[in-house]
Formats: sequence, structure tokens, C-alpha cells
Amino acid sequence: MLSQLTLNSFRNLEPLVWQPSVGSHLLLGGNGAGKTSLLEAIYVLATTRSFRTPQIADCIRHGGTLFHLEGEVEGDRRALLSVGFGRDWRLRTLNGKNAPLADFLTALPVVAWVTGDAEMLSGLPRLRRRFMDRGVVGVRPAALEALGRYRQSLRQKRELLASGGPGLEAWNEVLAGVAAELIERRRAYVEELRARLAEVLAEADLPLPPIEVRYRPSPASGLEGAAAIAASLERMADRERQRQLPLLGPHRDDLEILWDGREMGRVASAGERKALSLLLLAAHGRVLAAAGRSPLYLLDDLDAELAAPSLLAVWKVFAASPGPEQLFASSNRPQAWLTLPVGFLWQLEGGRLAPL
Repeated sequence: MLSQLTLNSFRNLEPLVWQPSVGSHLLLGGNGAGKTSLLEAIYVLATTRSFRTPQIADCIRHGGTLFHLEGEVEGDRRALLSVGFGRDWRLRTLNGKNAPLADFLTALPVVAWVTGDAEMLSGLPRLRRRFMDRGVVGVRPAALEALGRYRQSLRQKRELLASGGPGLEAWNEVLAGVAAELIERRRAYVEELRARLAEVLAEADLPLPPIEVRYRPSPASGLEGAAAIAASLERMADRERQRQLPLLGPHRDDLEILWDGREMGRVASAGERKALSLLLLAAHGRVLAAAGRSPLYLLDDLDAELAAPSLLAVWKVFAASPGPEQLFASSNRPQAWLTLPVGFLWQLEGGRLAPL
């Protein structure tokens, strides 16, 4: 759990030293008050990345030159995390020492839902690949190395195809081995996700049709191992040379999420997509917890687009026993929470945090 958060010059937030307790925390405030920024600060501290922007420099307070975050984590082992960013300055330390990202990510597992994440269900496949890889890395941060090897090999194959040079067969052999490892990791994660989602859907007891989650590897023979992948790449080689693009591999995988056998985007409403995306996140968190990596939850603007029964059902799932040690949610509608069990209430106004 996060026992203390210290931040300076982050977004529109005033300097803060915060000691959140175990349990659920609801952040209330109007638009622009700093609710999302506070959740983002926790996410950046845990992952060194933002869930709002690919440019971490955007997190620096307007007019400032750098931001600094520090967090104390209590669990099986105590840890001190520090993350900072400036024009000529980068900081990422674990217990006062520079650490590889995979080691850093072990300290504070975190899962987050932010506005737009519901589009993962019906949007571009890359959104679902990102979801799978967050699961793969969340279960085992060392899997970052396999992802990095695949991306590097794929980049070099792209350059070779673009230039029309020789050596495609050799790169396909390299890619086949790395792809087989990545596909197997994704398969294992999706299998566990499917089981946990069934639990979550039963607990939520919402009037939803049958929901099916299926992993679609590229190539389709990917689950048969490196030799089968290499054979598929060999058959595709002439087309790849013509198109000058890699046409097969995990970079084209998909996670199929079906709503009564149909594509989500064609049949589910915005509210239904949001409820299901939150339940998927709950299932994702349970996969991590089952692997001994019980996460902290960040749920931004949770009640928006959810009818009262759906909000109650989703909140019940997240608060179910055994629930997360810490859960942080934000809302600008305090009336929506009058009958829901929340451990701690906080008010954000003008970037200042105060208890209610």
C-alpha cells in the first residue's frame, strides 16, 4: 500500500504530503480541481509513465521547470520510490538507488481506469494489445525484457523490408522465437483473465448478455510454437516484401471481446461498455492479486455514464472481500455516492486536498 505521497510542481496540484490509509478513498471536486492529476501522480510514481499523455513533460506545473514525486510503500517489504522529470534531469530510484524499470515496477503494482478506456472494448486492436501487455507485465515485470526484444527485432525487420535488403529469412527466425514467448505469455494471461472475469460478472449480477473473451494470436498458428510461427512467416515473406511491411506477428494480435457473440461496438451502449470495461479491470486486478501482486486501484470519474444500479454493482465488485488494500476513485457528483460504502472522503479545490 501507498503509506505516504509527497509531490511538488505536478500539474495544477499544490505541494502535498499525504498519508492515505488502507481502504477506499473518494476524491470529490469540480472540473479542473485536481482529482485526475492526483490519481495521475500516483500512477506516475508507480510506473514512471502518465495515463494522460505520452509526454511526461506535460506533467510539470505550468511555469515550472520540473516535478518531483516520492512515495513510501508498505507491504511485505518497505520501499521508497522517487520519480522526477525536468528539462535536463531524470530521476527514477528505488530505495535511494537507480533501478532497472522491471525492478522498479515490483514495488507498487497499480491498475487504473481513466476516461476513454471503455473504447478498448470496441476500438483499435492496439488498445487491447496494450491491455494484454499490462497484464503480462503486471503479473511478471521481468516480461518487459521479452516485449523489448520483440519490439527491437520487429523494428529491424521493418527497416530491412523498407530498404529491400537481404536477410529476411534470418530475421524471421529470430522473430519466431521471441514471438512464441510473447504469445505464450499473452495466452496464459488471457486464460486467467477469462476465469476471473466470470467471477466478477457473477458478483456484479448486472443484466448483461453472455460475455466471451478470446485471444487471437498472429499468426493463428502462434500457439503451436516457434517452428509453426517460422513456417507462417516464410509463407508470408513474398507478400511482406511487396508491401514492405511485417504482416504477421504479435504486433497484430487481438483480444476479442464479444457481447452475446457480437462485436461490442455494434450492440452495447456507452454505459454498458463502461461498466464492462470496469469489470474487466477488476478481473485484471484479481489476476495480479492471484500472482502475489495485489494492486492499488485508480478509478477516475468512476460514476460518469453509469446508472445508479450499475455504479452500485461495479463498486460492490471492487469492494468485495478480499478487496484491494487501497482504492482511489474520483467524482464530481457527491450525490451519486450517498448510499455507497466509502472509507474516506476528500475534497479537491484549486489543487488543494482536504479531508471531508
